[in-house]
Amino acid sequence: MSAWGALTDFFKRYTSFRGTSSRRAYNWMTWFWGVIYVMIAVIIIGVAGLGSFLGKHGEVATDTRPLLGTIILVLLISLMMSIIVIIPNLALYSRRLHDMGYSGWWQVVPLIINVVITLGIMYFGKSESDLSWGPSVISFGFSLWLSFMPSKTNTRYS
Repeated sequence: MSAWGALTDFFKRYTSFRGTSSRRAYNWMTWFWGVIYVMIAVIIIGVAGLGSFLGKHGEVATDTRPLLGTIILVLLISLMMSIIVIIPNLALYSRRLHDMGYSGWWQVVPLIINVVITLGIMYFGKSESDLSWGPSVISFGFSLWLSFMPSKTNTRYS
């Protein structure tokens, strides 16, 4: 499947949790959205940094309001993009899991593990350096698993 085919398939079947999606289609979409997120963050931070560099000099340069505004803008744009693609991504994960021969509900396992780790950090009051990397590692590991596991030919989801 080509990159364009994966993108059109992603939006055509954005609410379809049935059927399968190939490893190639999953990987194209993962790379596509990753590149989009990075490009938007770089553009916004670059524009804000350039504006603060050209607009402030001397003692006034210690004003952190432009940087805080930039961070909030990046977070809002990332949140909007995440909301827009959350259902299509969940459907893609389900179809990819079906392609591997697993139920789509397996995507809930990393979420549960992440919630347990986060609640454990909050409850036991551990410092952020102890376990705060846990949810990111779990999510990254799940994405790698989806990316590299081979497809099964005869599954009950095909």
